[in-house]
Amino acid sequence: MTDDQGTSEGFPGLILPWVARLRRITEELAGMTGLSETLYTRSVSTLQGLPMPGALSAAQLNAIAGGVAAQRSSIAALKAQLTAFDEQLAALEGILGPLAEWGKTWAEFERLVTNVERRPEPGR
Repeated sequence: MTDDQGTSEGFPGLILPWVARLRRITEELAGMTGLSETLYTRSVSTLQGLPMPGALSAAQLNAIAGGVAAQRSSIAALKAQLTAFDEQLAALEGILGPLAEWGKTWAEFERLVTNVERRPEPGR
């Protein structure tokens, strides 16, 4: 089902207010820069060097999308580094566990050997 502008239901409710707001902001910015009189009186052919508001929005959206993609790529690289580091720590833990048990056993052995009660020598 379409409305009187030929767009699908729901679409105008989301997009048209945004477009109107964008148009109003663009007009206000043109007025603040003093370009409103000259921009609106010139023909479109003389404005070829200036980017249109839609092109600026597309460029900004492309820049944001590129930034998000770069951040996600950085996160993926960090995940890979953390996974590798976790694997290294697991290997180290596997080595240190038995070594710690051996050290504990050795310490118990040393304690037994050094705490041997000395018997008094006869005649002393």
